[in-house]
Amino acid sequence: MFKNPGTALLVRGALSIVFGLLITVLPSATALVVVVMFGIFAIIDGITSVAHYFYDPAGRSRWTVVGGLISIAAGIVAIALPGITAAAIGVLIGLWALVLGLSQIILALAARSFIRSWGLWFLTGLVTTVFGIVVLFNPGLGFLSLVWMLAGFAILTGLLLIASGIGLRKLASSPPLFAR
Repeated sequence: MFKNPGTALLVRGALSIVFGLLITVLPSATALVVVVMFGIFAIIDGITSVAHYFYDPAGRSRWTVVGGLISIAAGIVAIALPGITAAAIGVLIGLWALVLGLSQIILALAARSFIRSWGLWFLTGLVTTVFGIVVLFNPGLGFLSLVWMLAGFAILTGLLLIASGIGLRKLASSPPLFAR
């Protein structure tokens, strides 16, 4: 099956498209899996931090334990309450977009006397600010938008891999341009 280098790219591309389509069809399930995986990661990270405190006498710091316990607690909350965790991530995205957008607006206004394209910068800040406000009023939208971006990325990557695979197959089947 993989005698031709393009075949592997075709298979990877098809799998990427299927992955993207599954995300598109099941966005809530995808969001749940991401939240649970974050929870598992946070718990393991927290346990590692606490263990480091007890097993590395030279590097002891109470903050290592505090950080570890916070990570463990965040992981437990994420697994026990995935909806609230997804909303919290959405709020974080909304706040980030709001602050970023407002700062872009302020910088664009300050730069309008010496940058011709300040209007585009201002528009970018305005769109980012509006996005932040919308997400803050509906935090699930922020997290769900990340899921949709992942789906779009997977599908686009799959299409590009397939196109690359087709190109490699054509290259492999064509005669060499010059002989040695």
